[in-house]
Amino acid sequence: MTGQIVRHAGRIEAVRVRFVAVHEASAVVVGDETVYGRLCQWIIHTVLEKHARQDELVAYVEENLRLIVGGLYDLYGVRAPVPDLAREAALPSLVEPVEDSAHAAMERIGPLREVLDDLTGLPDVIAAHASTWYNIAVEQQAMADELEDFLTHDVPEWTGAAEHVRLMSHNIEAIRGLSSVSAAFGEITESVGVLVAQTRRLVRELVIGLALAPSDATLWRLACRIAVYGVALDATLTHLEARLSD
Repeated sequence: MTGQIVRHAGRIEAVRVRFVAVHEASAVVVGDETVYGRLCQWIIHTVLEKHARQDELVAYVEENLRLIVGGLYDLYGVRAPVPDLAREAALPSLVEPVEDSAHAAMERIGPLREVLDDLTGLPDVIAAHASTWYNIAVEQQAMADELEDFLTHDVPEWTGAAEHVRLMSHNIEAIRGLSSVSAAFGEITESVGVLVAQTRRLVRELVIGLALAPSDATLWRLACRIAVYGVALDATLTHLEARLSD
């Protein structure tokens, strides 16, 4: 029985170690607000505030798993294995790489590109951040499923087994909740990325239109684009507010 419990503890520890990758990935996607640009940066502030709570819950669950593993080892006087730093460092990254999309010829001009980056942000980076949130959500769901499977097949009939199952069930439920929130962050970040890309296109057209001799038709077209953008912005913000309130 001791060997079975020790193996069970080792499996839980392996899942706990994977939370390291979740921490690292989430830190990357919230580490730099400038990617949203001056015009759209305000939209993401509420998300960042909610992420702080999300990060606290991840740390809380990780610590719970650490204490459970330590308790199982102590129960039978088994020394816990020394953390394998090399193994932790080799964990696959959940951070999605940034794929630089093709930019218009005008954007390749240094000063204009810098102005666009500063004002309207970096849509390619935001798209990668959204994908990273989806990666985190999938990984958290997978970890919850694995822990549930461990409880179903690993836990033998031993004194304290019922309490162990109860505690682990709470953690599994918390991880599933974290996965849902991470998926919502992915959806929200993706929507903000669309706004950033639309803003970037609009500012670029304004710059190009004003740099040339603007005709009445050009000004009318730009006015229409601004009106359409305003409607899209209002609809998107309403959607984001609803998702954040879920």
